Formats: sequence, C-alpha cells, structure tokens
Amino acid sequence: MEQKISLNSNRYKQANRESAIELLKIIAVLLIIIRHVIQTLFYENSFISYHEYVLDLSIATTKIQMLVLSVLAYCGAWGNDIFFICSAWFFLQSKKVNKKKWVFILIEIWTISTIILLFTYFMWGGISNKLIIKCILPTIFGNNWYMTCYLLFYPIHPILNGIIERMSKQELFRISIVMFVLYFGFDFIKGDLFYPSQIILWIAIYFIIAYIKCYLKVFIDNINLNVIVLILGISGNVGLIFLTNYLGLHFSFFEDKLLHWCKDSNPFLLIVSIAMFNIARNIHFENCFINYVSKLSMLIYIIHENLILRTYFRPYLVNYIYQNYGYSKILIYVPILVMVIFIFSAVCAAAYKCTLQKIVYKLSGKIYIIFSKIFLFIESCFMKFN
Repeated sequence: MEQKISLNSNRYKQANRESAIELLKIIAVLLIIIRHVIQTLFYENSFISYHEYVLDLSIATTKIQMLVLSVLAYCGAWGNDIFFICSAWFFLQSKKVNKKKWVFILIEIWTISTIILLFTYFMWGGISNKLIIKCILPTIFGNNWYMTCYLLFYPIHPILNGIIERMSKQELFRISIVMFVLYFGFDFIKGDLFYPSQIILWIAIYFIIAYIKCYLKVFIDNINLNVIVLILGISGNVGLIFLTNYLGLHFSFFEDKLLHWCKDSNPFLLIVSIAMFNIARNIHFENCFINYVSKLSMLIYIIHENLILRTYFRPYLVNYIYQNYGYSKILIYVPILVMVIFIFSAVCAAAYKCTLQKIVYKLSGKIYIIFSKIFLFIESCFMKFN
C-alpha cells in the first residue's frame, strides 16, 4: 500500500515569521500596486468626466514604452499568485478554522471602507450613491475581490486538507495535473471554458501546492533549480507577450490581444510564483522592519485599492501627471506613483494598527459571541425537527 505523507509533518514546518517569506509578501504587494496603477492608465472610469489620460494597452505597438507598460500590467496576477501560495503553504498545516479571525477580518474590511467613505464624503463630497452603497457593503460587492475570495476560501481549507490527506500520491498527482490543464491550460487560452472562477483557480493551486509540498522535497529545497524555473517562467511570459505583439502588428485578429494573457490562470506566472516562494523559504534571516511591514500587507492592499480612492483619487493623480508632464517619461512616473501609493497606504495602515485596530478586535470578539449564540440557537431549533 502506498504511504501517504501527513501535511502536518514536522518535516514541513517553518519557523514563524521568516523574513524572506515576509519580504516576498511585500514584493507581492508592490506588484499588485504596479498593476493597479497601470490599470488606471488603460481603464476608462465611468464615474469621472475626464478620460484624456487613458491609454489603450491592449493594442499591438511599435513603441517600447507602451509595450513595457503592457508587460507591467501582468504584475497583478503575479502578485496575486504569490500571496495565495504563501497562504496556501501554511493553510496545508491547518486543521481548523479560526472563526474569530474570520469575523475580525470581515469587520476590519468594513471598518476601513467606512472610515475612508466618511472622510472623503465630508471632506469633498460628490460621491456616487452607487459607490456609497458598495462602500457600506465592501465584502458583499467584492470591492477588494481578493479579500472576498479569501473569506470564502479560508473556511473550506480544512475540508480540502482532509481530502488531500486521504489521497495517495498518484491520486493527488492526477487531480493536480487535471486541474492545471483545465484551468491553467484551456482557461488560459479562452477564459470561459469549464466554468472558471477565482475560487476554483485557488482550489487548483491548492492541490498543486499540496503535491509539491508532500512529494517534491528535492525540488522545493533546491535554490538553483528554482532559479532556473523562475527564469524560464519569466522568459515564457514576456516571450508570449512579445510574440502576441508581433502577431498583432501583422494580423488583425491579434491586434487587440496584448493583454489577453493577463489573468490569474496564466501558467507562467504560477510557476514563477512557486519558484519565488521556494527560493524565499530556503533563505533564512530575521528583520523586524520587514516583518512589521509584511504584517501590514492586508491593510495596505485594502487601503490602496479602496473603491473611493481608486475611483476618484488615483485617476486624478494620473491625469495630473498627463496634463502637466505628458507621457514621454511615463516609465519613470509609474514607479514613483507606485512608491507614493505604497508609502501612503503603509503609513495609514500603521496608524490604524496603532489606534483603531485594538478596538475593532475587541468589538469583533463581542460580535462573534453574539452571532455564535444566535446561530447555535437557530441550529438547535432546526435539529429538533430531525
């Protein structure tokens, strides 16, 4: 009988707060901010009246700056993969859901969304009623889609762990390969095949990471091998973009397909992210500053990509650059804007953490107790009918 490897084996446990992994999370945040800044450049915002600053980055081009911007647009999916892989690795060692943590994250998302809404509404006003409603219900409307998916995925991860632990090596390999082919193969080529969703993509990645963690010990511990995989993955993704651009210049079908591969089902970005994580977990050092900033990563994410800020303020900054400086040096302005947004969000996150977070944590604990009692009462009433 084939031996199964426990996901909770000491063989796989990492020391808490390895700074290399925490640094990787910070890099992921920066990659996501790069994507969101680029997104502002090419996304026509229906809530503002000016659109002169908008660039169409999906069109094949002979301009190097435009092509580089199109390549940078892929950073978001890359950052998303890194973030989820970091979570998935440690989720695989978990046996249960921390319900209080779940409620705390839910309430924290609502708190930050509401604070920004109230501040901007009373300071500037003119916010669309549609956006106000969405800001009051940020998780339901998926204002920060990653956090909504996280709150949906987190409660089911122990169930997935139970399924994985009962699988043989061959069974886990087969399901990993099948899901990779379906959702990082077919879905990568045409995004509506086999009914994809972000949760399904995450489940596919989860099984893949489980197989790698359980059975590919030589691979995950070999830095040189992962550097090669990293280089091949980056080369494959950039090469695909350049090939699409070349075809777009010669064939009308590919003319507007430069961002076609910019999706979380991109297999090149997945293998790059896996390689980066493996490299990071084999580099051991501790740095208090890196660990502290990494702890702010979720807050930085939900602050910088707040619905109000991304709808009104980020386009204003990009338009200001366009109107006053033009786009001749856009490849200089983009990283400056990324760092400004990152630092602003990090400062706001640190200020919130030092002030309101403790209050929110205590409040979420009380809310958890109240709703737990209500749920258990309703549940007991239903159980009586059996």
